Amino acid sequence: MEPSTPTSPSPSNIIRLDLTSLTPSPIPTSSPTPILSPTPIQYHESPDEFVQGGITYVKRAIIARKDFRQGTSHIWKYGLQYIRDSDKKEVYYCHECRVGKSKQELFVINGTSRIRNHLEQKHQIDPQSGIKRKGSVRKSIIDQQKDGAASSIFFWKESVEKFKELLIRWIVYCHIAFFQLENQYFRELLLFLNPALLNHLPKAAKTIRSWVMNAFISKKQQLREDLHHSRSRISISFDLWTLDSATINSIRSLS
Repeated sequence: MEPSTPTSPSPSNIIRLDLTSLTPSPIPTSSPTPILSPTPIQYHESPDEFVQGGITYVKRAIIARKDFRQGTSHIWKYGLQYIRDSDKKEVYYCHECRVGKSKQELFVINGTSRIRNHLEQKHQIDPQSGIKRKGSVRKSIIDQQKDGAASSIFFWKESVEKFKELLIRWIVYCHIAFFQLENQYFRELLLFLNPALLNHLPKAAKTIRSWVMNAFISKKQQLREDLHHSRSRISISFDLWTLDSATINSIRSLS
């Protein structure tokens, strides 16, 4: 069997291309990317006045002259001016803090650098362009709890007193050192349970000590009154061999 030899194409099968008749297609040009202007920021109407830390703050626009105008800096897109009633100084009210239910820091307005830093560090707002960056930096546990503290600003007085009572009882019965209340991890635990405690939890062991001493004096006075108003005579007996002097002195103080 002889090997097959390749056959050349016949003239009828050859397609001739007339290169002169072809015109180059226009090169597609990319359309310029439209520049999107940031959507105007809209916040809920801020209060005409509010109280924080026992001090009243009044909106600057309420008591301003008719020709009063807000500044042109981007910080005024994210806040406005209030007047502090105690010294009549102008402070900065942050809309972003209100949206995030954070406590207002109320910087005294004597420039924009501190406010710019606040907007950048806490709300990721670029200090140059004034545009809020996408994504957020992960905050520490304490920072998150501080931000959430404002969600329960109005902490009932009865709840505060009950918290103090339970805290003192735990310290006394478990022999907890006062400085343990300054421990960061213990504070994070309490603030995790209720961020509003941030405004009521003492920062120094000295304050805790005064709480315990005041509670001791109050309980001792109450016990003394109960004994004096008893309907019958009360006899107290104890073993001097095992009783310490501190307990004896405590009993003597009730008589």
